[in-house]
Amino acid sequence: MTDLDSQIDQQHRQVEEVENQARQIEARICRIQGAARYLPHRRYGSAVDGNEIRKNLTLASLIARRDAPLAAYLGVASGEHRRREEEAEARAMAAESMRLQTERLRQQNQQAQHQRYQQQLAGVDQWGRPRWAR
Repeated sequence: MTDLDSQIDQQHRQVEEVENQARQIEARICRIQGAARYLPHRRYGSAVDGNEIRKNLTLASLIARRDAPLAAYLGVASGEHRRREEEAEARAMAAESMRLQTERLRQQNQQAQHQRYQQQLAGVDQWGRPRWAR
């Protein structure tokens, strides 16, 4: 094999490598619902161009919203995934706080009910006076 033949083969392998990687990225983008129709056209053997994706705001926002690692790889990350994670964490903390507060109020109500029952059995009102003395 001559030097030229080895260079051609090497260049062909590199182009195929780039094409395979581009197809994998496109396949991952196509898994995002509604994103496939916004994919920019590219020549065979060329990489997926992050600039072309950034120009298409719809595609960039779909990728950023649904696939944060891919968005970071393509340079279209908006930080929305982090904001959503923080909101979900805040909702979970609020729910836990509400659950604890509800449990505390349930215990207070149960204690007050028990106290009223004991007062009724003892024949006194809420101020400690006998009920039939009024």
